[in-house]
Amino acid sequence: MNLLTVENLEAGYDSRPVVSNLNLTLEGGEFLSVCGPNGSGKSTLVKAIQGLVPFIKGKILIDGQNLFQMKAAQIATKLAYVPQVFEPVFDFTVEETVAMARYHRQANRFSHLSDLDKQAVEEAMGIVLVYKLKHKKLNELSGGERQRVLIARALAQDTPILLLDEPSSHLDLNFQLQIYQLLKRLQEEKGKAILVAEHNLNLVIPYSSRLIFLKDGRVEAEGKPASLLTEELIKRIFQVDVELRENRSTRLPEISLIHTDTKKELQEKESLSKR
Repeated sequence: MNLLTVENLEAGYDSRPVVSNLNLTLEGGEFLSVCGPNGSGKSTLVKAIQGLVPFIKGKILIDGQNLFQMKAAQIATKLAYVPQVFEPVFDFTVEETVAMARYHRQANRFSHLSDLDKQAVEEAMGIVLVYKLKHKKLNELSGGERQRVLIARALAQDTPILLLDEPSSHLDLNFQLQIYQLLKRLQEEKGKAILVAEHNLNLVIPYSSRLIFLKDGRVEAEGKPASLLTEELIKRIFQVDVELRENRSTRLPEISLIHTDTKKELQEKESLSKR
């Protein structure tokens, strides 16, 4: 069953759309990665799915409901969002930040968290391993720890869909891997449908059920990583020569850049071998 359906989407920030004629679906329990070069429309798509850009046309259904007919509180029960960059403006603790995810369930802004709310907040902090940091201020955390807190907040929101915009940005290799391992656990153990906009192809390939490539705001290709990825496709989308090889741990394609000098050298060797 499709939890999310996007049909003929146009979206942007003025009369000139960033994404055009875009169609996609996200099934329950699926891990979908939207990839593409800078400026291809990845972030705009993620924001448009929530109605967060000023110019939107087309059809967006969230669990069968029309996005444009839903109130913000209704949308918050269906999908949670982890932004690309988060700089704390106020001096909130980890626990206070995660608890914000429960506010849409309150009768009014003066309501206190229920026992069920508190349980959801504690469980989310435990799952993403930030419970021991719950009394720390956000500005005291590393980038990776802060990203975990934002995922905990999204998890505490208790929605079937998680949207993430470049979750690996500004993180070192260790934290990048940890974040994606965590997301995979949420997909497999919690049944979350996950949609990530991501530029790091080698990072998303092992974790994605399906890939969608955007180019100039349109879907250029989509499919399962093992069958979709080719050197020709990567060159067409990113304008760069690459070599695909099998990753020894995942048995899935992995991308290596071909540097210009190396490419010339290989071509010269191939030319000589044919003489």
